[in-house]
Amino acid sequence: MSDHLHILITGDEGKGRSFLLSKRKIRSTVVCITGLLLTFGLTSYSAFNSSKINTNLSNQVAALHSEINDLSNKLTNTTNSNESLAGQVNNLKEQNSTQEELFQQEKATLLNTAVTELEERSNMIERIMCNIGVDIKDAPSVDSSNSGGPYVMPREDAGKELLYRSDKFLQTILYVPLGRPVPGRVSSRYGHRTDPVNGKRGFHEGVDLKGRSGDPILATADGTVTKAFWNGGYGKYIEIAHGNGYVTKFAHMKKMLVKKGDKVTRGQKIGQVGNSGRSTGSHLHYEICFNKKPVNPAKFMHTSKLNQAATIKELNAGTKSKVKHLLVAEKTL
Repeated sequence: MSDHLHILITGDEGKGRSFLLSKRKIRSTVVCITGLLLTFGLTSYSAFNSSKINTNLSNQVAALHSEINDLSNKLTNTTNSNESLAGQVNNLKEQNSTQEELFQQEKATLLNTAVTELEERSNMIERIMCNIGVDIKDAPSVDSSNSGGPYVMPREDAGKELLYRSDKFLQTILYVPLGRPVPGRVSSRYGHRTDPVNGKRGFHEGVDLKGRSGDPILATADGTVTKAFWNGGYGKYIEIAHGNGYVTKFAHMKKMLVKKGDKVTRGQKIGQVGNSGRSTGSHLHYEICFNKKPVNPAKFMHTSKLNQAATIKELNAGTKSKVKHLLVAEKTL
């Protein structure tokens, strides 16, 4: 087989030209050209891919840089917020410290005032009880003249002692008959007298209080109704036991408003003034007995009016409540 390739090229005018080429050289040339094309193609493809990868990397770097900036801003804001919160906390601590100091001062003032009020009212109750001969088993008051010494703040347990003392006094005053059961004047006193019906010399175990028929009759202490019935010459009659040896008796009523076994409180309406039984006109016969013996009601009625005695109870109870709240507040600090 010939190693040459004969190429004949003919023009339009019939002239021709022939070329003699070596097949080996042609193959070598084709291989070289093909290699060059492949090399160029691979280089172009590699350059394209590199450009695309570089673009992606640039975008990722830019995104990371943006995220870093965001995180840096957040960190700066968080630091500023923490500093602001720390400042607010310090301010609150200072305010709380100031408020606590003010509260302590106010509490001490209120406690001393309340304790003083409670002591004054307890002393007043004690004087009332002593005036009517009721033993409340507490240290007697002393004369403050010709005395002195440095001022010392009350002990921390002074409020508790006064609360105990006040409780004891209130329990005493609640169940001791004080004040008038009706407002009318005394028409017949306790003790020896001339009987208004038969004119004979006799002994009156209570007092008669004049009133209009139907006027309300009030209990003079807390207690339990032990009798409520028609009692001969006493007419419509009520007895109240107060659980401390005292018993009050009410007679000649027009109407009884409580029955045996009822619990009553001071100031409660228990009946109406009347003229029932052995009586010469509308009035209330009122007796006080202590350990089954009659005592003169006058000193019990003259101690205070009934509504004033109730006011003493309310004021004392209100002051007690104030002291208790202050003592509880003191424990919670």
